[in-house]
Amino acid sequence: MKKIRNITAFYNSSSITFMSDVMTFISKSLKDMSVDKKLIQKAELISEEIIADLLKHAPANTDLKIQVKRSFGEASVNLSMKGEEFSPYSDEDDLNEDSGIGAIRSVLLRSFGENFKYSNKNHVNNVRIVAGQSEKKMNNSAIYALFLGLVFGFIAKFLFPESVNTALCSYILEPIKTIFMNAIRIIIAPVVFFSIVSCFSQFTNLSEVGKIGSRVISMYLLTTVIAVILGISIFYIVQPGEFGFALSSGTSTQTVNVDTSVDTSIMSTLLNIVPSNFLTPFLESDTLQLIFLAMLCGIAVGMVGKYSSMLKELFDALNTLFLTITTLITRFIPLAAFVSISLLVIRLGGNSLLSILSVTLTHTGAILCMMCIYGILILIIGRLNPLKFFKNDKEGIFTSLTLSSSSAAMPTNMRVCTEKLGVSPKVANFSIPLGATINMDGVCIYLTVIGLFLAKAYGITVDLPSLISLTFTIIMLSLGAPGVPGCAFICLSVVAESLNIPIEALSLIIAINPILDMTDTMSNTTGDMAAAVIVAKKEGLLDLEKYNS
Repeated sequence: MKKIRNITAFYNSSSITFMSDVMTFISKSLKDMSVDKKLIQKAELISEEIIADLLKHAPANTDLKIQVKRSFGEASVNLSMKGEEFSPYSDEDDLNEDSGIGAIRSVLLRSFGENFKYSNKNHVNNVRIVAGQSEKKMNNSAIYALFLGLVFGFIAKFLFPESVNTALCSYILEPIKTIFMNAIRIIIAPVVFFSIVSCFSQFTNLSEVGKIGSRVISMYLLTTVIAVILGISIFYIVQPGEFGFALSSGTSTQTVNVDTSVDTSIMSTLLNIVPSNFLTPFLESDTLQLIFLAMLCGIAVGMVGKYSSMLKELFDALNTLFLTITTLITRFIPLAAFVSISLLVIRLGGNSLLSILSVTLTHTGAILCMMCIYGILILIIGRLNPLKFFKNDKEGIFTSLTLSSSSAAMPTNMRVCTEKLGVSPKVANFSIPLGATINMDGVCIYLTVIGLFLAKAYGITVDLPSLISLTFTIIMLSLGAPGVPGCAFICLSVVAESLNIPIEALSLIIAINPILDMTDTMSNTTGDMAAAVIVAKKEGLLDLEKYNS
């Protein structure tokens, strides 16, 4: 049976049964397109509210055009009707203190975020309502994909010949992963740039920018220091590995090539913020440079007089465009999850995994403790329910875990931050890209735990002065870490050198580094989201109804 993709109908406003006919058509069309029941109900509520507004501002005896479409797993209701322009969020007839209807409708419409769009062109009101895809269904698909990838990886590892596994990884799994990651990289630069331009163009007072920025950076510094102290504490409590085991057990080491020529200093990072030309940050996806350019453009938008309004609309439209592209790409996250976990299992040797199982569990335990600390900070500083935070941030957490890249997960995290957590774009569009660059709590834990583990493996005692020096080094590295793939591994080479650990020691953790990188990224991005929520709450820029929904 061929699936229905597009249904169009016209209804005249003079009909006695106009509203019931319209709502029946919308409900039936969405059901025929197999949209989740809860999503249908929400779309119906929005449609009923907005159609009443369309009627109120339309001439008598006017046709309403309804088009229900489904593409890329996403169903939408599109309404068009002649009439005067109006504000769907706060209709003047409903703004009375007794009824509170306007406030209720505003909350209802804003809860749809980017899934609700209104415009008026040539005296025609146009509305687009995206029914969306069931979040539960999407999350379940990704979890099933991870499980299937794990099973398939073990089957391939122990049943397939090595030549078959090599071909499987080289010609099927790795190319699929590369294509997906390249698709994500396409949108990183435009999403960062246009979201921050849109963010700064909303500020009418530049002092407000400085206030929000200082609070965001203060939160990042706080969580960074906590992460380092937590990593040291957990390591000395658990004490993974035997002292000097890498020397006494004859553990084989391989030559490790690490590009230590990359400058990780704070001074280099600061000097590199201002690009030499406008295009390079886009071509190289240099996040700090993109943030700088976007801030300049965003501030300038409000200073160009009669063109300001037009430019704001243009940048908002481009921001919406790339966020929509992001939504389309993230439909393939389950496939990416299957491929990633399969590659990990096939390529990891069983013996190498078991030999460092203790430090892996220690590192994972420290990451989980850090996640709990985020909840405590949200409870104490933000005075919010932390369980609601983790529930609403499930998609962001899972995406970061799967992609193992703060930059790649950034578009999804920005959308989750505004649509699920209720953080104002003024905060989210600034804090999330900045956090992906300078807030690396997971990396701090990684450098601390793995650095101390390698020192112990090679029989090196870390005294108190060395520990203090290590703490300072890791904090500085987290702020000045280069924006290149494998930056944590590069930074680990710096930590190893500061503790007089031979560079060959890094070969001990090569096998599990991809797994550690996944959990590190999860902590990095969750810290960004937590900071954004806390700052938004303090600034009165948090939609509490959306956060608690």
